[in-house]
Amino acid sequence: MPEQQKLYIVRKEYDGFGGAENVAKRYNDHFSAHFDTELVYAGANLGDCRFKGNLGPGWWKSLSFSNSVNRFLGLKDDSITFSMTRGIAGHIFRMGDGVHNRWLAHNNTGCLKRFFNPNHFVSPRLEKYSIEHSKWIVPNSKMIAEEISSEYPQRTAKIKVIHNGFDPNRFKFADKANRAALKAEVGAHPDAVNLLFCANGWARKGLSHTLKLVYRINLESECHLWVVGRGNQKHFTKQCNELGIIKNVSFLGSQHNVKKWYQMADLLVLPTLYDPFSNSCLEALACGCPVITTRSNGASECINSQNGLVVHSPKEVSSETSVNWVSKVKDLGRREISQSVSDLTSENEIKAYVDLLKS
Repeated sequence: MPEQQKLYIVRKEYDGFGGAENVAKRYNDHFSAHFDTELVYAGANLGDCRFKGNLGPGWWKSLSFSNSVNRFLGLKDDSITFSMTRGIAGHIFRMGDGVHNRWLAHNNTGCLKRFFNPNHFVSPRLEKYSIEHSKWIVPNSKMIAEEISSEYPQRTAKIKVIHNGFDPNRFKFADKANRAALKAEVGAHPDAVNLLFCANGWARKGLSHTLKLVYRINLESECHLWVVGRGNQKHFTKQCNELGIIKNVSFLGSQHNVKKWYQMADLLVLPTLYDPFSNSCLEALACGCPVITTRSNGASECINSQNGLVVHSPKEVSSETSVNWVSKVKDLGRREISQSVSDLTSENEIKAYVDLLKS
């Protein structure tokens, strides 16, 4: 059997739990069937090399990590690189973090904030390096592909969209009886509108607007919100008290088994300010749970009138139009919702990447 080619998967942040960090681990597991894989991250040791990037302010971490990794990879002519981090070029540069300047625009970041934050100088330059020196630029949504084309028009020919994939053995449809059993297990009211917010970084992902939606729904019918993930609970508990909905919200923290919450919830709410492609939206749909999110989420490309609602901006998630739509969400066919994303499996995603890596 011929020896497998060495593949370095590079992701600066890696804690093995949640978000993009967990995506790096998933790629490492899947690519190992095709390559001799090695995960490179800040603080990791490979032989005599220890990669920097885990100390200091964010902009310094980015610079020191990219410098140490590029020095290491410069001595590995016989290997290939799958980069998930700005400043590292590879056979593939996966832009799962989006385009930095476009994020600043979505966030309405003014000139003063840009000037006084070194990260807003460093990140675009590292991003440009990766785009110019990588063979393929791979965004995980058409939204990000369009932003790359606009920001770097000379590099359009290198863009190849590969959507995120979900594990169909883990995230799958649950029928009415199973959903009822799960709700009984956690003491959920069977007739209430049960909403789910599942994300880290609650401010950017729109928890404040989600709480306003809970307030609006609760004026007409009983509503409960489950909040899964990490964020500033003290700040949002204060907002719950101000809105008078503290009894309608449960902060659950990070959950290893998010599947059951997708299966129980009547609706996933994610009014994100900017998200290249939210995994939680795809996973929820795969479980038959409809989704309401914004146009600035690449995962909105998976949503149609039969499986969810896409609003223009985060604040519109609590508009009268949205509230009226949510009141009918239980009428949507959950099996049909699950089938609507049946082609976006992790197997298809990995195959697309492997084909590029071997090209």
